Amino acid sequence: MPALPPFSRLFLLQFLWCFLAACASGAVPPSAVERPKTVVLPAPAPSVAVAAEPEPEPEPGTAVPVTRADPWWGEPLAPVTLVVWGDYECPFTSRHMATLEQLKQAYGPERLRIVWRHFPLAFHKNARPAHLAAQTVFRLGGPEAFWKFHRLAFANQRSLAPESFASWAAEAGVDRAAFRASFEQQQHASKIERDVEAGQAAGVRGTPATFVNGVFVSGARPIEDFRTLVNEQLRAAEDLRRSGVPQERIYAALSEQNKARAPAPTPPTAPAPEDTTVWKVPVDGSPIRGNPGALVTLVMFSDFECPFCRRAASTVDGLETKYGAQLRVVFKHNPLPFHERAEPAAELALEAKAQKGDAAFWKAYELLKTGGLEDAELAAHAKSLGLDVARAQRAIAARRHAARIERDQRLADDLQARGTPHFFINGRRLAGAQPAEKFEALIDEQIAQAAKLVAAGTPPAKVYDALQKEARAGNAPERILAPAPTKDNPGKGAKPGAKVTIQMFADFQCPFCKRVQPTIDEIIAAYPGKVRVVFRHLPLPFHKRAPLAAEASIEAFRQKGDAGFWAMAQRLWEDPSENGLGREALERHAAAIGLDVAKFGAALDSGAHRAAVEADRKLAERLHITGTPSFAINDYFLAGAQPTAHFKRLVDRALGPHDPPTKESLHGAGKPAAQPGAAQPAPAQPGAAQPAPAQPPATAGQMGAKHLLIMYAGSRRAPARVVRTRDEARALAEQVLKRAQQGARFEDLAAQYSDEPGAAARGGDLGTFSKGMMVPEFEQAVEKVAVGALSGVVETPFGFHIILRTR
Repeated sequence: MPALPPFSRLFLLQFLWCFLAACASGAVPPSAVERPKTVVLPAPAPSVAVAAEPEPEPEPGTAVPVTRADPWWGEPLAPVTLVVWGDYECPFTSRHMATLEQLKQAYGPERLRIVWRHFPLAFHKNARPAHLAAQTVFRLGGPEAFWKFHRLAFANQRSLAPESFASWAAEAGVDRAAFRASFEQQQHASKIERDVEAGQAAGVRGTPATFVNGVFVSGARPIEDFRTLVNEQLRAAEDLRRSGVPQERIYAALSEQNKARAPAPTPPTAPAPEDTTVWKVPVDGSPIRGNPGALVTLVMFSDFECPFCRRAASTVDGLETKYGAQLRVVFKHNPLPFHERAEPAAELALEAKAQKGDAAFWKAYELLKTGGLEDAELAAHAKSLGLDVARAQRAIAARRHAARIERDQRLADDLQARGTPHFFINGRRLAGAQPAEKFEALIDEQIAQAAKLVAAGTPPAKVYDALQKEARAGNAPERILAPAPTKDNPGKGAKPGAKVTIQMFADFQCPFCKRVQPTIDEIIAAYPGKVRVVFRHLPLPFHKRAPLAAEASIEAFRQKGDAGFWAMAQRLWEDPSENGLGREALERHAAAIGLDVAKFGAALDSGAHRAAVEADRKLAERLHITGTPSFAINDYFLAGAQPTAHFKRLVDRALGPHDPPTKESLHGAGKPAAQPGAAQPAPAQPGAAQPAPAQPPATAGQMGAKHLLIMYAGSRRAPARVVRTRDEARALAEQVLKRAQQGARFEDLAAQYSDEPGAAARGGDLGTFSKGMMVPEFEQAVEKVAVGALSGVVETPFGFHIILRTR
């Protein structure tokens, strides 16, 4: 190669220097567009790193726009794109995720792209924080971390809480501290709102909602429906490509064509009306600031480490200035478990109250809401407050005021006041760090209402008491009357006869049962010698490997007692697939824990322990326990893999003085109990056509109906998972009624919306019943409609019903 002239050499060196400097400064975060690839020039020329042309980016389209701001899976230029609007607390979205996994396997990332959009439903109270957490993980860790978090969230829908989010983010590879800082500041909340608005504009009214290259599919449909659509779109994409449409234009072109052919979306329904429930929120010795005889009482549940509480504190200060003697403020403690310094700070504030009264508490509040929560800083606060510093430090270390804090937390639980800050203004709920205008509107309304009471003769100082007399109490824990276990039930922890026995109904193929085990061990350690955990078998019908695994665990118990049972249980939960719970795997587990494998195999072959498993299953049926894990904590009921704090509160209730269960408080109250020894229907064969259930002939005076029930927090027998308000429940019921009136199958609606256990399997069918068997409101509604006709929305103490009379 001939030598270059000096000027040319200088120009080439300058070019290379500028190019390499530009490359060095051009780093982009993982979630941004991928860096351009580099190539190496072949010999004989010197190898020089130069930038290749970046791969073309797909056009976002105008029908259902997709950008790199949305979490995605698959190749950007894949010919088919599924845009999914979902809700992390929605069981139907969870079911849809399994379908998406099958589609991924069937088509692969070269042919299929999946894009996630956020659509938390208003009546799913834990959904929005979960979506915010997922978006935070995406922004910090990119799409790979997002999908790991996404899978964990859907695998643990009963544990959607901030402490879980931080753990899942770390498991997905995101720095825990960075996640918490971003999540607590809600840095990516606007993306959630934009997705919801975009979904509503596209016609999304519920979840899941999927657009296949712009073709709308509502709900968790069978995979064959999606296969048909994807195959059609693959052919359409190939036709466009052959006609000369660039690959980066394929999604935009097809989605715009398909959207243009679709009917116009129906306008969004009006938002649910405001919750006007007045809740019973006792002052109960809590710190008070302001005029004791004020017309309006604002109760705030707060956490000294919560950034939203600090933001709301300035709003409350402004309200006190504006309303003066018309407003008093009451403080309740709810330190969240993932805020490690919140409880020590609460202890200091309560110690200030103990040493110097309410005035000292509020001085401590002013100091603590600005930060400085480490031990040395708390000591400095105690000194500036004029407290006995050594006494304050001992109080914090010994958790001297834990009982007060836990009492406030139990009240927050009963009121469904999850998260902080949470306010009740004369008993009316207002959640979160809302704008001052929201507070002012509600306070003004309450002042007007209080003025009427005063004009009618109620002393101003008694207004709050008068309002509270008619207020609705929070949800007390459900109760359960489970028989005491025997020596044939494996257990761990304290000895039999302990003050508290936790009977755990579980399934070895259930991921939630596995997840709750560390929590169970924490509870045993927290109450040494007081808590015994006993295992009850409840293999769920759709977990086909669970029954044999249950029998295997019983044989381990027979051979090696409690230690053998829990050693086997630990291995069974490790892998719920055939590799972990198949027959060969069970024998491997038996050998690993030192069982007599021949005897073990013989017990499984003969079904020696089948009756024991069936006895536990029938007990669960009589107690109306239908899911796993479920717990009887003495006579308190708890469902799901709940946080440690939820278990502790019920254990504390069981240990302390408490009222006996009432008939109304029992889990499953009002449902007919299964009769011991009653014949059970044989299980259906997979894939077999199922006959319609036989209907007995109606006798004189009998009626028949199908119904679906939408519960709300506080309605009779509503489980803890139901957190929607009464008004939200009514609005949802009206939407469902409209769908029924438009011709949707009643059985499908019952399966999708009804909160009644077993409604999906029965299609909401109640069979026949005589007069007097149902609550009056329900019975009267059935009598008013003709056979084959729909009722309106019917309210009973259980919630809101839609009824289809059948006879």
